[in-house]
Amino acid sequence: MGCFISIEMGVTITMLIIFSLAHAISSPSSLSIHEGEALRNTGWWNSTSLHCHWAGVSCNKAGSVTEIEISGPDKELGELSKLNFSSFPNLVELRLFGCRLNGSIPHQIGTLTNLTTLYLSSNNLTGELLLSLANLIQLRYLSLYSNRLHGSIPPDIGKMKNLTYLDLGYNQLNGVIPSLLGHLTKLEILYLDGNQINGSIPFEIGHLENLSLIVLSKNNLTGAIPSSMGNMKSLLNFELSYNDLSGIIPSSLGSLTNLTYLGLRSNHINGFIPPEIGKMKSLISLELSYNHLTGL
Repeated sequence: MGCFISIEMGVTITMLIIFSLAHAISSPSSLSIHEGEALRNTGWWNSTSLHCHWAGVSCNKAGSVTEIEISGPDKELGELSKLNFSSFPNLVELRLFGCRLNGSIPHQIGTLTNLTTLYLSSNNLTGELLLSLANLIQLRYLSLYSNRLHGSIPPDIGKMKNLTYLDLGYNQLNGVIPSLLGHLTKLEILYLDGNQINGSIPFEIGHLENLSLIVLSKNNLTGAIPSSMGNMKSLLNFELSYNDLSGIIPSSLGSLTNLTYLGLRSNHINGFIPPEIGKMKSLISLELSYNHLTGL
């Protein structure tokens, strides 16, 4: 009889353990619940189901949000501050583009220390670029293209050592290009076009030897083209048109043998076209019109 009771108790305990484990696995964690509430509070979704199943939301196995993506002209999200950034410690990718976001970028965005992709392009965001963005040291892809951001580019952006793609084009940025941008040695794509950036191109920009595309057109850049830009051997597209650049075309650009496009149109560049340009065997398009060049 005692043996039977012991077996029965053992089976009961085993069943309780299995039930508890199953409940723990099927029940969302407190973090997941908190994240779901934070998403609901934005008003961007209208659903009563588990947030991990919502369009544009992805979660890891623990039910924590890792990706958020919303896009399209039919969306009108309103203030970006509706999203409580500090509620998403495991967020890796945030893409909110072309969905009529407005307001400034909240300082709390700096708490997303696992973020690798931040895409907030084609919105109506205002305010300045925040120093807290420099906390996003895992970030590889940053695009704030086509907003209404103003102020200068913070030098601390040079701390974002993992960036491979940086697009700040078509905003209202002014001030100079910080020399610390030259610390972003993994950078492959750089767009700063369509702003009001002034001053000279820093010599340190030539340290970006992995850069394949640089577009600085339609700004108020002055001074000469740095000879250090001839170090960017991976460059395919080099666009400096519609600025106030002066001086000569540096002969070092002849080292850019992979370059397919060179745009220097509408500046104040003078002197002769250096013969080293002939070494650019991959060049398909060369735009030098509307300058003060001489010779043949």
